[in-house]
Amino acid sequence: MPAPSLAEAPVGSRPIAVILSGGGAYGSWQGGALYRLAHGLKFHSVLGTSAGCLNGFAYFQNELETLKSLWRDIARDRFLKLSPRLYPPRIFSQEALRAFLERFVNEEKARQERKCWFYAVSVDILNDGLCQATYSPEPGGPWDSPLLDHIMGSIAIPFVMAPVEVPATNGSRRKILFDGHVISFASLRPMIDRGARDFLFLGVAGPTRHEGKHAGIPGMIHIVIHQLLRAQVSNSMEAIAHTNPELGLRFFEFNPPRHLSLSVLGFRNHECRQGFDWGVEDAELFLKKPGDYLLR
Repeated sequence: MPAPSLAEAPVGSRPIAVILSGGGAYGSWQGGALYRLAHGLKFHSVLGTSAGCLNGFAYFQNELETLKSLWRDIARDRFLKLSPRLYPPRIFSQEALRAFLERFVNEEKARQERKCWFYAVSVDILNDGLCQATYSPEPGGPWDSPLLDHIMGSIAIPFVMAPVEVPATNGSRRKILFDGHVISFASLRPMIDRGARDFLFLGVAGPTRHEGKHAGIPGMIHIVIHQLLRAQVSNSMEAIAHTNPELGLRFFEFNPPRHLSLSVLGFRNHECRQGFDWGVEDAELFLKKPGDYLLR
């Protein structure tokens, strides 16, 4: 049985999952797009990596206005403080980031407000690589504590921030977590098994102005990020390539339609504010014609 057409099943009429990539300050655009989409769609599942993990958590905890304030009024000096160390290797202070996120990530409130399934993606360098912490919208469902540690692990860029250690508790193994884009993969299978049928990859890899040897350091950073984010889409889809066709799975990908002139780790207030506002504006394109972004 072929997948239903958009006319037969408009986006939002079936359980939909959103997969949020990372990208540092580029997450401001994604935050704006998610903010707008969340006012038109109800997500069955949200999966986030790095900055996308933080954006996804805001939806999960029903904090959309906080998400808006986070990006439009961002204060870089509150969470990125220089504190270089050789062991573990880092440039910025993990303690400052934790203190900042503690004002936003409230595990008790999340348990009360949980709107959907939520997955925080990181890399566990002690165990089998992928760590996809799971948080259920249902009482008694899976809940990988501590929530803040898994979010911090998802955004811990190697050599920029220290890895995050999660102690062994309640039979779970000790973990050491890094940014999930190190392996550029997310498992869609749990979302499929729990009922999601439409998947929206909401990335930040917009058009690039840089190519090859003319790129320079900023351009090369942009190209590497673009490749990592694209790899997460292709790797995640390849892993479920032989899923039963009768499920009628559909995949959409929406990225910035314009070049975003942002510094990845700059988190400059005026840039992030503009990025968020562009995301809100651009999300209208998806809502008006989602079929234009259908992958298969």
